[in-house]
Amino acid sequence: MTIRGVEHIGLTVPDINQAEQFFINALEASVLYRIVPDNDPQKSIAGDGLTTINGFPADMRITGLTMLRLKNGCNIELFQVLPAATVKSNSIGHEGISHFSVYVDDIYAAAQKLRQHGAQLFDGPNDCFAQEEGQGNQTWFCRTPFGVLIELITLPSEIQYDQGATQKRWLPARNGE
Repeated sequence: MTIRGVEHIGLTVPDINQAEQFFINALEASVLYRIVPDNDPQKSIAGDGLTTINGFPADMRITGLTMLRLKNGCNIELFQVLPAATVKSNSIGHEGISHFSVYVDDIYAAAQKLRQHGAQLFDGPNDCFAQEEGQGNQTWFCRTPFGVLIELITLPSEIQYDQGATQKRWLPARNGE
């Protein structure tokens, strides 16, 4: 068995058009396809057909489903459902997937673009510590207008690995590499 890496991240959002525009404008994502165009009743997917496949509630419907490409990282799959999802402020203190991280070369420019498109930035940028410490290695968290926590990260300096580690941390290649 060969594991290649994370192919996509799925996010359920209250307004798929808002989420699409955020990812397109703030993170330069592109729409690959819309399996369920927003509010197209002919293409919505009933939950009762998905319950045994992925645990989706039988009494819900998928009313929007879009696949985005995020530069040379993984894809992002957006879901809009009925009854509508509610915005919950996530943090790394909650169980389950708490956030995803986007590698950037210029953390200040990326943060400014996120802010311009409605993201709430937390204090930052913050220097990495412990094994991730190094000249210019920083992170900066934000919360999107629809409640998803995103971490910006830049690691221009080598990071340290624990003794016995057999792999190095995967980092997206620069564009064109």
